[in-house]
Amino acid sequence: MLKQRIITALVLLPLAIALLFYPGLKVFSLILIPIFGIIAWEWSRLLQTNTFVKTLFIVIVLAALGGIYYWLTQREFFEYPTIPNNWTEVHPFKLLMVSIMAWVVAFVLILLYPKAGRTWLRGPWIRALFGVVFLAAAWLAIVLIRSTDILQNHFYGGWLLLLMFVVIWGADVGAYFFGKTMGRHKLAPVVSPNKTWEGAIGGLVTATVLSTIAAFFIGLSFSLSWFVLLAVILVVVSVIGDLFESMLKRQAGIKDSSQILPGHGGLLDRLDSTLSVAPFFIVALLIFQHGFSLSL
Repeated sequence: MLKQRIITALVLLPLAIALLFYPGLKVFSLILIPIFGIIAWEWSRLLQTNTFVKTLFIVIVLAALGGIYYWLTQREFFEYPTIPNNWTEVHPFKLLMVSIMAWVVAFVLILLYPKAGRTWLRGPWIRALFGVVFLAAAWLAIVLIRSTDILQNHFYGGWLLLLMFVVIWGADVGAYFFGKTMGRHKLAPVVSPNKTWEGAIGGLVTATVLSTIAAFFIGLSFSLSWFVLLAVILVVVSVIGDLFESMLKRQAGIKDSSQILPGHGGLLDRLDSTLSVAPFFIVALLIFQHGFSLSL
C-alpha cells in the first residue's frame, strides 16, 4: 500500500509542479475547473441520495465556479490581478469569509459527532451546501494565491501554493509516521479512529519546521515569526478539513471518495485539507496586505 502511494505521488508530483508554475493565470484557473468537477463528483458520493440530486450538485458546483470565473473576467482580474483594499465588501471575495465561517460550523459538527452531527447531516442538502461553499471558495482561494504579485514575478504565487502544500503534506507525513511509531491517545475516535494526538502533534511540528524553512528560501514579504504562527493555524485547519471529510465518509459508509488515485483513493481524499487551508491562507495574506473589516 505504501509503495503504491509513493509511486502514484512520484508520477503526479511533476504534473502538479508544472501546473503550479507554468500556465498563465487564466489558463491555470480554467484547468482547475475540471479538477474541481472531479472533486464535486466525489463529494456527490457522500450525499447518500439519488442520481438526479448528485448530478444537480455537480452542475451547481460547476456553475458556481463558472460564475466566479465570469465575475473575475468582468473585473479584468486575469489581466490586472489586483484585490481591492475593501475586499471583504466586494464580490466574489466575500465568499472567502463565508467559507471560513462554514469551516467553523464544520468544526463544531466534528466535536458534536455522532449525536448532533448525525442530526444536522441527515439528508443530502446540508452536506451539499457545505460542498458548494467549500469547493467554490477553495477554487477562488487557489486562484488568488496564484495571482499574488504575478505581474512582478510570474512564479511567486506558484511558490506560495507550494508553500501551502508543504504545510499540508508536512502535517500528513508527520502525523503518519509519528502516529505509527508513538500513537497511543485517539484524537477523534468516533470520526477517524486511526488518528492520534501524538500523530497530530508530530504533524504540527513537522509541518511548521518544514514550511518555515521553505518560507525562508522563498523570501516572504513578512516576518518568519509571523509565518510560524500562521503555519500552526494552517496545520490545525488542515486537520479539521481531514476530519470533516472523514466524518462525511463515515456517515455515508464509504472508505474512499473514489479510486482515481491508486493507493490514495480519490482527489478529495488527497485535497480535503486543501479545501480548508486555502481560504484561511489567502485571507491571512489579504489581512496582512490590506487589513480587515467584516462586512457580509
